[in-house]
Formats: sequence, structure tokens, C-alpha cells
Amino acid sequence: MRTETYTAKDGKAISLKIWDDVSAPRGVVQLIHGMAEHVSRYNEFATFLNGEGFIVVGDDHRAHGDTDPAALGLAGEGDLFEKTVEDEKGITALAIERYGLPVVVLGHSYGSFLTQRYLTLGTSDIAGCILMGSAAMEGLVVNLGRKIAAKKMKKGKKDERGYFFAKQTFVKYDKKIKDGINGWLCRDKAEVGKFNLDPQCNFTCSNGFYYYFFGGMQAIARDSGEKIRKDLPLLIISGDADGVGGYGKLVKKLYKRYTGLGLSPELQLIPGARHELVNETNRQEIYEKVAAFVKKAIA
Repeated sequence: MRTETYTAKDGKAISLKIWDDVSAPRGVVQLIHGMAEHVSRYNEFATFLNGEGFIVVGDDHRAHGDTDPAALGLAGEGDLFEKTVEDEKGITALAIERYGLPVVVLGHSYGSFLTQRYLTLGTSDIAGCILMGSAAMEGLVVNLGRKIAAKKMKKGKKDERGYFFAKQTFVKYDKKIKDGINGWLCRDKAEVGKFNLDPQCNFTCSNGFYYYFFGGMQAIARDSGEKIRKDLPLLIISGDADGVGGYGKLVKKLYKRYTGLGLSPELQLIPGARHELVNETNRQEIYEKVAAFVKKAIA
């Protein structure tokens, strides 16, 4: 893995990680990581994909990792969510220009919601898409979340940590799983321990961060799918014990959303698996499922 700087459209310096030590590459996988983590955590997975013939690229998002180490979880100026989606589009273009190979985007968790928004802006630039640890987020919960975050913003609490939102999600997931702090992430206790101790992980995002996040969810829900090509290879993959996906319920709802838009997505619910599939106890199985899909998508 090596690090480069990608300069975004607004001039923002984005930390970009690249795994391209591949002798005869057949394609590129673009990783779009989750909330309160960073893309270097995917090193083992990326190295596996290299062995399967794929170059891997992925950034540390705005408010995350090496891109914003002194402002983790803070929204900054402008619409953080939409700017991050724009960054991902730009990184896809960079990968195509540099390597001249088909690109498959893989978004995990928060990254999967960025990817859902990415799809609404057009899919002619990608060979396929994987939504991992995702869900259909829409309706009352999202609209109420946006209103609550807006009120906090008006009170000058934009940069205060969004503990209210964390309690409604991550804390509840832990209470249900009952496997320690952040045990909801995966069954591999060593990986959970690494996450908890990583200075660039396990932080609570700000009220401003959530405000723009919920706005992104509303934009996705409003979209008619006009710019999503109907033959786009799409894999929706989650653990059936993942709280983000409503323990399967919201993942199935997401599947129905895309079938309703005229696509033919593939749905895989992994029995017993939690949120971070690439760190799960059966991660080798997940790795192989992803590689098989990417090979099929670029064929």
C-alpha cells in the first residue's frame, strides 16, 4: 500500500491509498469505507484482491483518517456528504484515466450510503457496484433525524458530538448483541479490539456530520433511478445479524428498491455475520464472494 494525495474539485487534499502491485491487472476495485474508520483497515482484503488480479484504490473520506486527522467527524464547510460523493466520482475518473481498466465500486456502511448516492448521479463510468453492510434508509426515521440535527445546528451545536444519534444506533446494536463495546461490528474480538484502540476509529461524528448525512439519505429516497443503468451488476451483501441492516429487514428493503427501479441485483445475507464482513470470522468466504462478483461484473 502506498499513499498519494488526490486534489478534489474544491481544492481539498484527500489522502488516497493505492494497492497496485499487480502483474497483469484485470480491473480496479474502489473501496469506499465506513463511518469512524479509515481505508487502511482494508489492507488484508485489498492484498487478497491484488492476488485475484485487481488493483485497489480507496480514500480516507473528509472528516476521516489521514485526510482530516485533526477534525475527525466534523462537518467542515459546505455539504460534507455531497462533497464526499463528488470525491468518489473523481477518484473513479482518476482510476480509469491511470489504469484504463473497468472499475467496480465497493461501499461499506456509511460508504455504502455514499455509493447509493453515487449511483443516482450516473453509472456509465463503472462496471459494477457492491453495497456492503447497507440498508434502505428513508421515511420517518431519516426525516426526524434531519430535523433534530437541524435544530442542533441552529443552536450553534454543529461541531458538538452527535451522541444522541449514536445512542439510537451503535449503542442499541451493542445492547442487542451483548458482546462488549462495539461487539456489533463483527465476531472477531481481536478486530473489534483493534478498532477500539485505533486513534482514527471509534469516534462520534458531529451533529453537522449527521445533518448532511440525513440530507443525503433524503436525496437517495427521492431519486427516480433515471441515471442508474438497468444492466448494472449490483451485489447487496450483509450479515443477517447486522443492526445497520435491521438484521436483514432493511437489506431486503434495499433489494426491493433496486428491483423496483428495474435492476436485477444479487442479494446475499450471510448467516450469523454482523456488520464488518471483511473482518468477520468467516472473512475468507466473504473475500471469495466479492472476488467472484467482481470477475463476473467486468467479464
